[in-house]
Amino acid sequence: MAGLMLKFPSGDRIVVNGAVMENVGRGARLRLLTPDTQLLRLRDAIDPASATTPVGRLTHLVQLMLIGETSPQAALPEALASLTALRSAFIDREDRACVDQIVSYLQETQFYQALRTLGRLRRREAELLGAPVR
Repeated sequence: MAGLMLKFPSGDRIVVNGAVMENVGRGARLRLLTPDTQLLRLRDAIDPASATTPVGRLTHLVQLMLIGETSPQAALPEALASLTALRSAFIDREDRACVDQIVSYLQETQFYQALRTLGRLRRREAELLGAPVR
């Protein structure tokens, strides 16, 4: 049986297709079988106050598209423009490949995958800036 396996400790919150859900019992495991479901664990979310770097701001924007807080049609041009600038800023071949992968995910409206890849780019940005990832 294929699908994304999700593990939720007690009190964990997620957003699934715009609906916030919380595990109020003990730890739970669920399998997500519906393809293209938009999912975000709130513990992985970046709040606007923490989005202080170019990659952080882009991550927040993609997260808003993922949970339906902003229209992809309105936000995608801004996100793609940000990625064009980031591709110029990152000179390492692997970093640029990461940026290219994010562009591809966004063009395919695969926001969850874009967020996962942005996490790697955020860690790289923090490394280059000598700052902790928040």
